[in-house]
Amino acid sequence: VALVMSAAMAYLPIAFESINRPNPDGTKTELDGMEAIEYKRDLYAAINGEVTPEKVREALKTYQDLINEYGPLESDTFPVSVSIKQIVPIRPLLKALPELYADPLTGIGADLMDIDPEDVAQNYYQRCETHLADVMRNEQRNHPAAQQQAVDQYAKVDMPFQLYAGYSRDALDYIELYIMILAILCVSITAPVFSGEYQSGADSIMRCTKHGRTRLAVTKILASCTIFMVTFAICITLHLVISDSAFGTDCLQSSIQMLFSIINLPNMNLSQTQIVISLAGLLSVLACVCCTLFLSAKCKDALTVLLIAI
Repeated sequence: VALVMSAAMAYLPIAFESINRPNPDGTKTELDGMEAIEYKRDLYAAINGEVTPEKVREALKTYQDLINEYGPLESDTFPVSVSIKQIVPIRPLLKALPELYADPLTGIGADLMDIDPEDVAQNYYQRCETHLADVMRNEQRNHPAAQQQAVDQYAKVDMPFQLYAGYSRDALDYIELYIMILAILCVSITAPVFSGEYQSGADSIMRCTKHGRTRLAVTKILASCTIFMVTFAICITLHLVISDSAFGTDCLQSSIQMLFSIINLPNMNLSQTQIVISLAGLLSVLACVCCTLFLSAKCKDALTVLLIAI
């Protein structure tokens, strides 16, 4: 079940991908799944690499020129072909700008049309540091030490950022969701390890044997944890291989600042983030299993153990 769910949960965000491809005759073709991912990969090819201020300035200038020419992006007057071929490729570069130029007092994001491209070219990375200081000052006003700690941590982040667009944020969410499903499966299997023998009366017999107490308990605990560690390692590896192969392994080089908030403090790329999530997930699953083993040793009914553990 864990292996099947691993493949299924990795496939779902791939299946959710879609985009309209304009045709030469003015019509459009809706692409889904891998076709959409491959088409987007071709669109993003021009912006992949280092996120330089000049690259962001050119993207913003292109966006503003198109809006001035065709009107708002959401309006019916804006050509679909222009949106797909010229706006979609530069959108990952523009995503952080409303946050960077947000009001320092209220935190309300700026409109892309109100941002000066020349200021972006000159102050892009300085704006990152300024925005972090503004956010920390607003959220931790009474804790100057926390403000300084965030600034010091952010100073360790590698700049310029790396961006290899195309990886879906949903795919990262599905890793966490799958880990939760694995935890539920492991808890369900663990619940009767001790309590099942209480119900059947086998525990009374086991306790009379030479190694029926501490040694048997330790063996059961180690066996359970070992089985679930191996299961977790195999399943999470399969999940990541499917997901990363579909979206492209080059996406793993992207800085997490370009995927989430521009002021994320960890100095990590997507690959390192996946590793951290996987290790944290393993610890979480083992913690759930150990808690369930404790409950199983204390409760006489497997159903009670299962309900409490879940």
